[in-house]
Amino acid sequence: MASNTPNLGLLKKDPMTDGNETFNIETMLNENWDKIDTAVGQVREGLENVNVDIPDASLTEKGIVQLSSATNGTRENVAATEKAVKAAYDEALAGKQLGVEQKANVVAALNSIGVSASTSETWAQLVSKMAGVIRATGNANPADVLAGKTYSNASGNGLTGTMPNRGAGGTIIPSTINQILEMGFYTSPITILGDPNLVSGNIRTGVSLFGVVGSLIEGKRWAKGQFSVGSGRGSVGGLSFKPRTVIAAHDSYQYSGYQTLGGIYCEDIIAYIPGGSDVLNYIFSFTGGSYANNRGWLTPFSNGFYFDFARATTSLTGTMNYFAIE
Repeated sequence: MASNTPNLGLLKKDPMTDGNETFNIETMLNENWDKIDTAVGQVREGLENVNVDIPDASLTEKGIVQLSSATNGTRENVAATEKAVKAAYDEALAGKQLGVEQKANVVAALNSIGVSASTSETWAQLVSKMAGVIRATGNANPADVLAGKTYSNASGNGLTGTMPNRGAGGTIIPSTINQILEMGFYTSPITILGDPNLVSGNIRTGVSLFGVVGSLIEGKRWAKGQFSVGSGRGSVGGLSFKPRTVIAAHDSYQYSGYQTLGGIYCEDIIAYIPGGSDVLNYIFSFTGGSYANNRGWLTPFSNGFYFDFARATTSLTGTMNYFAIE
């Protein structure tokens, strides 16, 4: 039984039911072609009136996209071609391969310095281990480090020192020859003895001992000077020794008369002279050519002496010269 198509109404036959009917060229062929031609004409006419404005594509709007084979650009309004994608893939693959090789190198370097590492670890894990590696610095040389001990410096690791171990430092007693302590490491302090008697006054003048120049003048110490006498008495103190022998004489004539000091002239000398078991005090008279014993007294003490002529006369005043010997 014949039927029509839903859109153009074209006549069609069912082979099963209409197979014995005669084919009608007019209805089955010509009319169908006319319907098709009319429909196509209408579509063409409709298309001529269509004006479609398709925008360029962007990140937020669909549209026309230009193809590009560049692999190093930054534009966001073009699409990569297959060639560009392959070039980028090849670059990425090469970078990945290089990364794998460098990762193996990093792992080997970490293992060589005693840091456990594996290529199965992530780069973040390896970077963390590398950050924990302490780089050797310093400028120590083998001679600066004890023999048998290892150290590191800016030039390398696992270096071995050569400084000898000398043991305990001990005590050095100065002597007449130089004493040399060889270079090396000492397990205890080195003591160089000193002596509080190493002073200038204990060293002969003209002699230098360990940089201390001597000022000691050998022999008995002596002193000279003047002292004042009043009413036949006077004293001298502040000497650096106890006098053993003292000689005193008046500085000038005090009187013009004859034997004005109890029979002794003013220019005469008074002497304190130890003799045997006795200590003698003498007055020597150069004018009279004689001497008298125990007429004047010179009495030593720890750093000076007393003068006493008052037993002979209390009239003696003025200045006396003295010379004292240790």
